[in-house]
Amino acid sequence: MLIAVILGVFMFTVTQSHPSYKSRILNGNNVPDPCCPGRKWGRVGHTSPRDTALNNFGRDFQQNNYQFTEQLCLADSDGDGIPNGLELGLNTTRHNLQTLCQFIGSNPFNNQLVQFLERSYLLANPIGHPGLCDQDRCPPHLRYRCGRC
Repeated sequence: MLIAVILGVFMFTVTQSHPSYKSRILNGNNVPDPCCPGRKWGRVGHTSPRDTALNNFGRDFQQNNYQFTEQLCLADSDGDGIPNGLELGLNTTRHNLQTLCQFIGSNPFNNQLVQFLERSYLLANPIGHPGLCDQDRCPPHLRYRCGRC
């Protein structure tokens, strides 16, 4: 019985820790679901909202020690031709993407940084999903195929 309780607590702790990754990703709580307009994608680094398999963005995030770094900001994880930072909502009307990604990478990524970017109109809503090729320009072999909502 004691082993079952300990195992249950461990499983609860492990499953609850993954949602915290969204707070380490720029606009991680606002990534749109490419299949269901108006919905948010629950697991940004995964191949589906319910799947545990990582998509390319999830693997890139993992390789960056679960941090949203300058490198991850500039990368195009899903191969759609749009860098992750742009897909996640960085506004480049006043500064170029590299400057914004350098700024993000050189500061501790936390809620205060995100709030500063939002107040400075440097961060808007995401325009796509950084781990799923969901743009019209995606090559057919990379295009994410939607299931039902």
